[in-house]
Amino acid sequence: MQLTRINPNDTGFIAALEDVGMPVDDLNSSGGIYFAILDDQGQAAGYCGYEMPGEGLAFIRSCVVPGGGRRKGVGRAMMSALIERLSSEKISDLYLLTMDADPFFEKFGFKIISRDDAPETVRGTAQFEMEICNEAVLMRRWFDTTP
Repeated sequence: MQLTRINPNDTGFIAALEDVGMPVDDLNSSGGIYFAILDDQGQAAGYCGYEMPGEGLAFIRSCVVPGGGRRKGVGRAMMSALIERLSSEKISDLYLLTMDADPFFEKFGFKIISRDDAPETVRGTAQFEMEICNEAVLMRRWFDTTP
């Protein structure tokens, strides 16, 4: 499986997000970078993206695996590939919001932190400010940036 960059207007991406009630209104205006993870036949098996709201920070967002791909390792492969990509871009901290997938993200080193502890630039992202995300927990993953 491989990550392939997609346009935020990708119809499969939008449909997958809407199917699970995730926000789509700000995809074009957020400055996010979005990907599909392609299966062995070149078909999108999942989607994810990130914004870079500040130096050394990445805010992972809009990660979704459509129903047919769940419980088949797609999400795990997607997150591994995204984290590997971000680790090579001099990112020190990753953040994300989740309503119910915190056990999944903990497997990748994310820890729940208080929303009040988010950097101002993360709190200022459109997704962080959306009412639909008010109940989401904030998670953070640190990269070891020592030489």
